[in-house]
Amino acid sequence: MHQNQRLDLFDTDSRFGRALETSVGIVVVLSLVPLIGFTAVEEGSSAASWIGRLDTVFWALFSAEYIARLATARHRLRYARSFYGVVDLLAVVAGVASVTALGSVKALRVLRVMRVLKVARYSSAVDRFSAAFQDIKDELALYTGVTAVISFIAAYGIWQFEHEANEAYGNLFECVYWSVASLTMGAEGIAPSTAAGKVLAMVLVLLGLGIVAVPSGLLASALSKTDPQN
Repeated sequence: MHQNQRLDLFDTDSRFGRALETSVGIVVVLSLVPLIGFTAVEEGSSAASWIGRLDTVFWALFSAEYIARLATARHRLRYARSFYGVVDLLAVVAGVASVTALGSVKALRVLRVMRVLKVARYSSAVDRFSAAFQDIKDELALYTGVTAVISFIAAYGIWQFEHEANEAYGNLFECVYWSVASLTMGAEGIAPSTAAGKVLAMVLVLLGLGIVAVPSGLLASALSKTDPQN
């Protein structure tokens, strides 16, 4: 009986498992209320104080859920390292921002939005995506490494061409930002001024077309293989 109770916590086919998943899903949606409320009230006001207390309640619920799942999992380390386990943990860590003494830590505040990922637990599409990612993780790792090398080479090149003529390229960090932005969305407001810099920018934009398209194609192909109808 004890073993069945351990399994029911993760078994969505059981009555208890379905009830738990439904309850947690509702709590996740409701937890977005204080997250939105913080953006609409003045910091330090009485309304902000009440919203903070409500956020603390949700933190306690998420913490209890994580502890219960970790305690009842047959393979605790596997759960802790899984996608859902990491998301559950992030929901707990983000709640530390509800503590008054630590609420000023902006990094923790940003993490609070990660709790919305808990909704992914109730979507079969996430399982398909995870399976597809496992199929192409080696290719993506190789492609990410190549992209990083290209970005760094382009960043150093644009620094050599532009740093004396354009203060926007005054250090390598700014140049890396430019190269990554040029490969993906375009680096607006920091256009090169030298002829060599403009040529490098054009080459980088053309490379960016392939850099965006190739991983998208790999993922689309992997997802088609995980289609239950195939």
